[in-house]
Amino acid sequence: MLCRLLYVSRISPEAGSRIAGTMEDILVVSARRNRADAITGFLLADGESFVQVLEGPEARVIACYERIATDGRNCDARLRLLTPIDHRRFPRWSMCGLRLSEADDTLLSPSDIRFDLVDAEAGALLQHLEGIALRHASQLDAAHERIASAS
Repeated sequence: MLCRLLYVSRISPEAGSRIAGTMEDILVVSARRNRADAITGFLLADGESFVQVLEGPEARVIACYERIATDGRNCDARLRLLTPIDHRRFPRWSMCGLRLSEADDTLLSPSDIRFDLVDAEAGALLQHLEGIALRHASQLDAAHERIASAS
């Protein structure tokens, strides 16, 4: 049975101080492991938080999340959604990710909306991820190809 898991976490201070390297490290290892486990997904970092969706066989997705939740690059990991699915919303990438710039944050979270990744409802968060993935699809496809070949 396939499932979708969505979580949010705070980026640890150490990981945040070198966020570009942190993201690269996470994506390279995740792409390799997830390919072997038939997991697909998308990781977003906004400078303070990670939000990630994982899709695949339920036992493997849960095991992956348990590894993530104990990874020192995260603080306060919160499971937001775990549900059975018929199809994947992020089938293109064994794992791909995007680190938003301050300009992206401003455009995607105008001050009158105040979209907080950690406190957003799971449905809104998933919709937010889908929109970002769609908007940056060609960039993400190129990055995934590079990361997959490195792993």
